[in-house]
Amino acid sequence: MNKEKYIEYAKKTFQGKALELVLNNIELFYEKKEIKKNKYHVGEEVKLKKGTYMHGIPGLLDNFDWIVEHGFVAIDFTGNSEGKNKIKNSIGMWNIQEDILLKDYIINYSGVTITYTIGRGPGSKEVSKMIPYHKFDEETEKINNDENIWTYWAEKTKEVTFLPSLVSDKRQIAFILNMESDYAKEMIKANVWNTELDEETLKEFLDYRYYSKFLELRFNKDASTTDRESAIMFGLPSTLIEGVLVGRKIEQDKNALKHIKEKLKDCYICNIDGKVIVE
Repeated sequence: MNKEKYIEYAKKTFQGKALELVLNNIELFYEKKEIKKNKYHVGEEVKLKKGTYMHGIPGLLDNFDWIVEHGFVAIDFTGNSEGKNKIKNSIGMWNIQEDILLKDYIINYSGVTITYTIGRGPGSKEVSKMIPYHKFDEETEKINNDENIWTYWAEKTKEVTFLPSLVSDKRQIAFILNMESDYAKEMIKANVWNTELDEETLKEFLDYRYYSKFLELRFNKDASTTDRESAIMFGLPSTLIEGVLVGRKIEQDKNALKHIKEKLKDCYICNIDGKVIVE
């Protein structure tokens, strides 16, 4: 689809502030400004700065090629949506919350999210936190020895579902986006998770079955709705990509690595050990 088609869809779908935000992002998207990107040599550890975005994709090089050519565009705008997404008309991103080495970030999200209750009855409090890879036993030992904790349960982190990880090969490719420029920062103002947006503006970005729950959770996140997510209205251009994170399967595939590098000549490729394998 071209710019005119995206604008046509926006005008049919949104109104008021929502339409203003989406049209502004479409205009910015097509400016496709080149940005300064972090550079690495083979063997160096990748450092993720606070505010960096990551986006994992299903499949292999077919989806990769589409994004490189067309950018990160919400599926609703392309006409291919099956209407299953709770958050619509936006592109989901993992928002790095603090400066961290990529290897440590991967270790953290390759673990589990554990939720436990402190106390019993009406006065009890529910707490959720992410437990790093191979730290589950250590954490549950602490919990079991705490007389104030009554019950607990754990589930895989949401990142395991959407990014290459130490525990699953289902995702093999994720993009690392440099969001340091004023250009990038202007685009991400149109974030569905922005708590300054009013309820009316958010309506066309949320499935009706999720709307009330979202309004509650955007101020009080839980294990299933983390504070690590962003959802950018319409999308973001591929010019923001500075690196590609690959899983073990693609790391061993020389032809796939060559293809990725040919498509993104100014970007590095790194593995789930957090190290650059192609500069």
